[in-house]
Amino acid sequence: MDLRKNVTVKMIIGLFIFMAAGLIFLTAPVAADAQEFKESVTPFPPAVEGWTPIVESIKFSEDLAHMAYVAKREKGVAVVLDGKVGPVYDAIGQDTPIFSPDSKRMAYKAKKGGTWRLVVDGRELQPYEAVTTPRFSRKDSSRMVYVGKKGAKQCLVADGREVGCYDGIAKDFYGFSLHSTHWAAVVNKNNKQVAIIDGKEGAPFEKMTPPLFSPDGRRVVYTASRGGKWMIVADGKEGPAHDATGVFTFSPDSQHLYYGFQKDKKWRMMMDGKEGKDYDGIGIPVFSPNGKRLSQTALRGEKWFMIIDGREEAEWDEIFVLTYSPDSKRVAYNTRKGKQRFMVVDGKAYGPYEVASMPVFSADSQHVAFAAKRGSQWFVVMDGREEKMYKAVSTPLFSPGGGHSAYLAQKENGWVVVTGGKEGPVFKEIANPAWSPNSQHLAYMVEQSGSWRIAVDGKPAKNTFQGFVKGSSIEFIGPNRLRALAVKQGKVGVEFIKYELDIR
Repeated sequence: MDLRKNVTVKMIIGLFIFMAAGLIFLTAPVAADAQEFKESVTPFPPAVEGWTPIVESIKFSEDLAHMAYVAKREKGVAVVLDGKVGPVYDAIGQDTPIFSPDSKRMAYKAKKGGTWRLVVDGRELQPYEAVTTPRFSRKDSSRMVYVGKKGAKQCLVADGREVGCYDGIAKDFYGFSLHSTHWAAVVNKNNKQVAIIDGKEGAPFEKMTPPLFSPDGRRVVYTASRGGKWMIVADGKEGPAHDATGVFTFSPDSQHLYYGFQKDKKWRMMMDGKEGKDYDGIGIPVFSPNGKRLSQTALRGEKWFMIIDGREEAEWDEIFVLTYSPDSKRVAYNTRKGKQRFMVVDGKAYGPYEVASMPVFSADSQHVAFAAKRGSQWFVVMDGREEKMYKAVSTPLFSPGGGHSAYLAQKENGWVVVTGGKEGPVFKEIANPAWSPNSQHLAYMVEQSGSWRIAVDGKPAKNTFQGFVKGSSIEFIGPNRLRALAVKQGKVGVEFIKYELDIR
């Protein structure tokens, strides 16, 4: 997960809390005392004279190269991008400005007179009574869709063109396919719901679910109801009518469609037109990384069990997260029996525990680990072996190469990084660890004597800050180079700093 995405800055980073991503070494990384650091600090442009920034509006692009925020003065407000003040408006819409996923575009909602319009890349689009925050296509950010209000109608605007105005547009029912080649939306028209795919309207229904594109973007499916019956609509074709439809998904290669349906008060899976067995309930199918294996939870009576490659496993009161190993050969999932939690790895149950985190496999699929709690103590379970107990630990996370991993552990006097069973230096707080792409270095944020800094392999760097932007993370931009977004108190207020560190 990218923690830098459109960060809203309200305060400097807070305390590290349990279950944040943390890491462990199976073998030791480069020795800290053998390293030298070269640090660079690049401030973002300061506040513009005569304008007062609205701190809650500050946003950074994903590549940390741009900063935008809303600023006000006696008459009017404006968006400031990289220190340059934009046009003055009566108001700037909530939750904007925003950056596109590729960091190259910026948009915001602006009010002038009695109308609102989007301002995208410095250009005003058509005015409406109100506009929504735009949604950019994810792959290259070249495409955009949003909604404008015109009287009692809501108008769908895609790629700058008004597609049409409708009685309503479902808020969370429009967006792009994974590769940005297609878009879909659900609109209300004449008391019916209609799917619009790339500007083309489908058949009307009483109710619909959000359209789902296949991984390759070439197929689209949704469930819809008519006359009290539900059906799957795949690639524009209506399937059989059922009492109810449930989960639906494509195979990773986009060739196969799986969905659940209810018949005679029982649930079944439909797989490429073939009906599966009856159950009292079914969960979402989960495919292995190579797409060749399929797992799914099912309910019989009051007991849940996992179905893996068509084989039913042991029954439990509840089943939680399932994880495949990267090579698709191994499976692990969390379960509950009564008040006790267990971890099932390759069919073998470990436990009981009071709490167990999600399982994590190493990149080479050789190791699996998770955090667990028994009594008041937390510990990491590595390949079925319980390690030292602490007040709290983070979920283990393996290095990119799979040979190292690390986790954070809380002791009486602070936090440590545990590597290969050995504890690193104690810090008051530790947060947001990150591996270098070559798996040789582990960097994390640490607090010492009220100041924050970056530490690499246990060695703190020299530059200190008031904190790091809330929600931001450490990003390695090379095998021995990292970047972070920090804050410190300047002469005229808080300064935002792009911080980079070279490991030598």
